[in-house]
Amino acid sequence: MPDLTISKNQIKEIVKLHQKKYRDEKGLFIIEGYKALKEIIDNNIEICNIYVLKGSNIQHLPENTILIDEYIMKKLTTTNSVCEILAVAKKKKTEKTIFNNMTKIALFEEISDPGNLGTILRSASAFNIDGIILFGDCVDLYSTKVIRSAVGNMFKTPVLEIKNTAELKNLLPKHTFISTALSKHNNIEIKDCQNFKKIVIMFGSEAKGLSQNILNITDKNIKIEMNKNVESLNLSVSASIIFYELNKFL
Repeated sequence: MPDLTISKNQIKEIVKLHQKKYRDEKGLFIIEGYKALKEIIDNNIEICNIYVLKGSNIQHLPENTILIDEYIMKKLTTTNSVCEILAVAKKKKTEKTIFNNMTKIALFEEISDPGNLGTILRSASAFNIDGIILFGDCVDLYSTKVIRSAVGNMFKTPVLEIKNTAELKNLLPKHTFISTALSKHNNIEIKDCQNFKKIVIMFGSEAKGLSQNILNITDKNIKIEMNKNVESLNLSVSASIIFYELNKFL
């Protein structure tokens, strides 16, 4: 059983990681709960320390485990209920070049809801999306809310952040860019995506949709057929439906 104690400075540094700027600065993030931690271990992501609630039934604890009381655990976590296990790990680096050979890539522009992104990661894993691109100013991938919403699917699909269309086009020169915003021209059905060797399906933000910059690089457009009485669907629902359809033939 580990016999380590947590210092006041460690508590302070972990609490700082609740903020994106400190996660970016330190290259670290927080994992809450056993299921999320198991995914971290399974993906060989480097863990700095593990913090376990005293009196919990968690066994086979590694050497870098520190036992803490409920008062401290509440300080470290972002959930209302008391978490039994928490860890600090190093962010995973994604190589851009692996996206070149991917068949199905999903791009999300300025997605802002962490629950949506977490759900999208789950759906991407379920329906075999090869990679996800977060374009522009998006919610932080390493937000604890995103990690919780992903429910063990945080690292099954590679995720890359890209800020501008020039970088996007340079990275994926042989991909067909397909938007989910209809226009007067180049509209196709989802099943028609099988006519292209490599595709990037592009989704706009929850509030604004796709920007003109993205629309300017669009080759084709698709939509989800639905009841005309419904104006729109939640972003993660729309993405999940399209992922499911694409998985039938790509």
